[in-house]
Amino acid sequence: MNLNRWIIGLVALPLLLAGCAKQVPDEYGQLDDETKLQRKYVNTFAWNVLDTYYLWRDEIASALEKWKNWEEPVRKVADIRYKDAAGKDIDRWTLLTDDYASLIGGVSGHTRTIGMDFNLYFADKAKTRVCAVVTYTYNLGPADQAGLGRGDVILTVDGREMTPDNYKEIVRDRLLGGGTVKLGLSDGRSVTVTAVDMYEDPVQTIRILERPGGKKVGYLHYTSFTLDSCEDLTVVFQQFKEAGIDDLVLDLRYNGGGYLIAEEVLASLLAPVSVVDAGSVLSQEIYGSGMPEEGRSGPTLFKTGFIFRKDGALQVVSTAGANPDLPRLYVLVSENSASASESLVCGLRPYMDVILVGGRTSGKYCAGYLIAATKWYESVKESLEEGEYAKALPYVDNWGIYVMYARYADCNGVTLSMPDGIAPDFEAEDDPLDGYALGDPGETMLATALGLIEGRTRSAATPSGPRLTPVPEGFHPRSTGLLVGRL
Repeated sequence: MNLNRWIIGLVALPLLLAGCAKQVPDEYGQLDDETKLQRKYVNTFAWNVLDTYYLWRDEIASALEKWKNWEEPVRKVADIRYKDAAGKDIDRWTLLTDDYASLIGGVSGHTRTIGMDFNLYFADKAKTRVCAVVTYTYNLGPADQAGLGRGDVILTVDGREMTPDNYKEIVRDRLLGGGTVKLGLSDGRSVTVTAVDMYEDPVQTIRILERPGGKKVGYLHYTSFTLDSCEDLTVVFQQFKEAGIDDLVLDLRYNGGGYLIAEEVLASLLAPVSVVDAGSVLSQEIYGSGMPEEGRSGPTLFKTGFIFRKDGALQVVSTAGANPDLPRLYVLVSENSASASESLVCGLRPYMDVILVGGRTSGKYCAGYLIAATKWYESVKESLEEGEYAKALPYVDNWGIYVMYARYADCNGVTLSMPDGIAPDFEAEDDPLDGYALGDPGETMLATALGLIEGRTRSAATPSGPRLTPVPEGFHPRSTGLLVGRL
């Protein structure tokens, strides 16, 4: 599963990290020595990152002063992040993890997975049972090869029914657990799938639809802004341009975000060519008052040439000549469209008609850095006492933080997704039980967009499946909302 700045920058840590690391007060409760040391080093890392970068650093200043080294660090970061007067999280995204490798794997698309996305619904009117409905599978992944597809309803996992009390545990430990799992389906099938290490290619479905009157409509289902997809996007749009498409439907309904550079590449392929050639402002970052000057950057401009690091090597991508130069764009969105997906819409709207079809987006309006604890300690080792760097490394191995550092905005300083997401221009329900594959003109949301393109205001599709009620807001199998900025 993809973890849904994600716009992230995983190149080099900024020089401002190389300053002297500050120490959190050395006070401990009744903890064993190993736990004391781990909490000391992890808390010191997390405290320094928040003190340096955090968007709401001034608002949590008093809480930072009270932070103790003996406190449990994951819970502490969750507790300290910015909240309103009633204690409700305004920052819903900053997090500390002891499984940084999985977090990075989700962002990059390279992860251990069964290669399947799904939505969760109540399986009965009494809301005593929960089912998982497959929304799509990744090409040639375990789920795809086992014959699973959009609309399949999973009722049992390893023989267990899901309930409101246990479904989160079952989803986390079994469906997303990285092992072998037996799935019981509503049609009576029993399917066993085993997770593998694979790349979940986000350039999922590409179509050039021949429509009445000779109109050609391009369709792209894109699930995550990964670095690997930058070159692929250019190839796809070259195909769209050569086909002479008149309109484009970009399906971001399941796209929870990704890398800023991938958003920039896609934006350069979507905006009017005159806007790109002029080097107009795509987006800008609004910082809190605590961000050091050396951590601030100017606006992001439209361009056609991109250079970035992937797996330590420089990558060069050019979008020159691949832009179909369309005056408008139709985007399919839902509550699972987050972060880079929302930022893309925000950045394009000042320059072209961007028509949203579906549901209100997630409301992830911040950019974040992903920082590994080991990399942070390496950047400050010269300021540590002798031997502290080597001593810290075993205790912070695989720890990392995703920290909000800025609010993204368009060329006019407007953040469309703040605070509660972007409302669609035309509502349409994502219905994985409608009997159509993604990219099929009969699929509910795509049919709505095609109706608008062709001068009809209503969908040509009639949902054929039973109506299901989504599980309570606040939990989705895909962790959405990663917009990862460049460090």
